[in-house]
Amino acid sequence: GYEMVANGVGMKDGEYYIQSVAGLKWLAEQVNGGNNFSNKVVKLATDLDLNNEEWTPIGTSSKPFNGTFDGQNKKISNLVITGNKSDVGLFGFTTNGEIKNLVVENAKVSGYLNVAVVAGTPYTSKYTNITVQGHVEINGFAYVGAVGGKNAYADWTNVTVNVDETS
Repeated sequence: GYEMVANGVGMKDGEYYIQSVAGLKWLAEQVNGGNNFSNKVVKLATDLDLNNEEWTPIGTSSKPFNGTFDGQNKKISNLVITGNKSDVGLFGFTTNGEIKNLVVENAKVSGYLNVAVVAGTPYTSKYTNITVQGHVEINGFAYVGAVGGKNAYADWTNVTVNVDETS
């Protein structure tokens, strides 16, 4: 079993397990509050539906996510971010660390600079086995991409974009 550390977040063998949307929001709050999760592993324990509710990206330029996020091939669906901010996506700003084994389905993301579905600014992070699928709409002024916005030194491996014709 898990040791519960927050609503929707369990811990086992020193690794965090996100078990609900509340748990994913907890991760965003922690990172955006200054906990960078350096050398920590966060795993997605189940598929999550964000229900097209406004999402606050995980990590900012001053408080990035530095850990390893392992989606365990689970799916996060119906991601929506509106407004005119920079560094937006499921993850806003990542440095070091790795994002891997994640599927994001159906996303409407808009912002100003560094706008993407998975990570707005994936700065010196590793991205492995990531799939973006379904219906995807991305709007931004510059540095806009399906998976990563500003691709500064990020290491991409096995990244798939498979979106519908209306995207």
